[in-house]
Amino acid sequence: MEMLDKAQPDLSLDELRFLVTLFETQSLTQAASSRGLSMGAASRRLSSLRAAFQDELFVRAGLQMLPTARMRAMLPKVLNLLSLTQSLFSSDAFDLANTRRTVRILGVDNAVMTILREAIGRFAKDAPNATIEIKAIDPQMLELLRTGRADIAIYPLKTVPKDFHVVELYHSRRGILVRKGHPLIDLYNKKGHLNPEDLRPYRKVEMNNAGAPDFGPSLDAQQEVGLAMPYYLAVPYALMETDFTYIAPVLTLLNFLRDDRYELRMLPAPQQMSAFTPSVVWHKGTHSDPFLQWVRGVIVGSARAEARRLGVVEEPDR
Repeated sequence: MEMLDKAQPDLSLDELRFLVTLFETQSLTQAASSRGLSMGAASRRLSSLRAAFQDELFVRAGLQMLPTARMRAMLPKVLNLLSLTQSLFSSDAFDLANTRRTVRILGVDNAVMTILREAIGRFAKDAPNATIEIKAIDPQMLELLRTGRADIAIYPLKTVPKDFHVVELYHSRRGILVRKGHPLIDLYNKKGHLNPEDLRPYRKVEMNNAGAPDFGPSLDAQQEVGLAMPYYLAVPYALMETDFTYIAPVLTLLNFLRDDRYELRMLPAPQQMSAFTPSVVWHKGTHSDPFLQWVRGVIVGSARAEARRLGVVEEPDR
């Protein structure tokens, strides 16, 4: 037992859980709240862990705490250690390379194209025998999470019931997608901005995910609906042949603009309709599941990296 004879830092399981939570949220404030710590106690805990591992572990980038390469490499080992401890009291164990679990994610096809794109590759590499099952956002979204019929939801919700957890991925904005030559382009070039009133003469493409939680009244420009459907990826075909408009997250619209098949233009949405903050939501019943902790960390880290790379992240107003 030579390893036991070597001096090792004394780390508690709660300190390791704190590392996992910070990796998952990438926010010291949210990690402190989740673990029931004051900000001072959370800062001291992070300083102690940095000293123990002789690494920064997390570096500040704007409002986020980004994991270092060492922290990213450590995470599966930390989760495995926590799982092994849990296995003393349970038959469940965490083995990322060999697990055949299925993670069930609620989202729209837009989320696959933007938020989940890089996460899917990481998932396939690190958990090659596991499965991702993506289901459409459902009127009973929270109940599906509460009863264990779904594990994670990706949706722009800021407030959830007390038995749920939510992590905001990033703060971004929405834009307006129109065909090239659309009259709104000239109007924007003249004014330098658009108001909700400017959109009213033009009908809109609207997503009709029946029963899904609403974005809220801030998106209402009192436009008539020209086309209602549940499929984001069909939007460009509707816009190219009409004067319809479509308001969506900038990251979604950038994917359409990169496709040479579509002759489209993106305009800034009116300020009161612009804010967009996607979130990851899960029930407290799965909060300490090591596998789902890893999945949530991958989704959060990958989505934020992609948004930063494409330059769509904005600092929230204070």
